[in-house]
Amino acid sequence: MAAFSAHRRFAAGAVAALGATLAAGAAAAAAEKDWSVKLTAASEYISKGTGKSGGDPALQVDAAYDFGPVTAGVWASNAEVSQGGDSELQLYVASEHELGPVKIDLRGMLKHMPGTDEAFQDSWFEARADATVPVAGTDLRLRVEYSPDNYAATEAAWWVELQASRKLAEGWKASAAYGVREQDGGADYRAWNAGVTWRATDRLAFDLRWYDTDSHQRGENYDGRAYVSATLSF
Repeated sequence: MAAFSAHRRFAAGAVAALGATLAAGAAAAAAEKDWSVKLTAASEYISKGTGKSGGDPALQVDAAYDFGPVTAGVWASNAEVSQGGDSELQLYVASEHELGPVKIDLRGMLKHMPGTDEAFQDSWFEARADATVPVAGTDLRLRVEYSPDNYAATEAAWWVELQASRKLAEGWKASAAYGVREQDGGADYRAWNAGVTWRATDRLAFDLRWYDTDSHQRGENYDGRAYVSATLSF
């Protein structure tokens, strides 16, 4: 109980700090172009093709500052997982590079899930590398994510995903992706999604998508589901 209470206090403090960061970021964004703040309301929190909020809607915040060579930020969402986690917090550092026509995005993330049962690991590191290349009007992106010691009882974990996206009309884009999840001590599965994104204004975007996996027998988090989100950028 003491550990659980500590997690709760951590979550409350993190939410308060995040709120202060968001308020400061929104105020600074008007004058400081280096700040970016995004608010997303989604029908569910979905990560690597599976549900992570128990089928409930998700509210997510991403506040970042561009230092030039790197961008540093904090990301947060409500969550609901079987190991007890009730939210997810991330601290990340990212950088972008270009190798001819290929755009390279690198990101390192420290992740924490408050509320996790004390028998499980609740903090872990994950690295991500994206390589995107345009081919005949279609952007092809390869994403590789790796964690040497992942959440809960899972050890090394990989996520490899290929995505294709194409502009349909002004403000409209269609995309589809197929991913492979391999984990030591966790579930291995295949996941895919397809949908459209509409950028209604410079600050407001909507996404409508279908997610599914090959592992429905693992439970409702792996079932096919429709997803919709709205993202407001400052």
